[in-house]
Amino acid sequence: MIRMGNDEFILYLRKNGLAKGVPSPIIGKKIWEWLSPKGAKIVEPDKECHWGKTGDAIDEINLPKTATQFEFDEMILPDLYKFLNTF
Repeated sequence: MIRMGNDEFILYLRKNGLAKGVPSPIIGKKIWEWLSPKGAKIVEPDKECHWGKTGDAIDEINLPKTATQFEFDEMILPDLYKFLNTF
């Protein structure tokens, strides 16, 4: 099992120019909808992101202030990133 959060996935999307203009809460919901049927569990629903709650890139369209953290089988990571690349 691995523990990762929406903050990491949203950062990946933003750094790669994906999901432009899509609010972070919508991205987070779609990620959970993808992860949930694959046995993922929410371990922290509203954890403060490592980069904190303030800054030029912290807002609904860039990076989130908080993010849900999940625990899931690391073997699905390649498929998860394929999914993220469809945004």
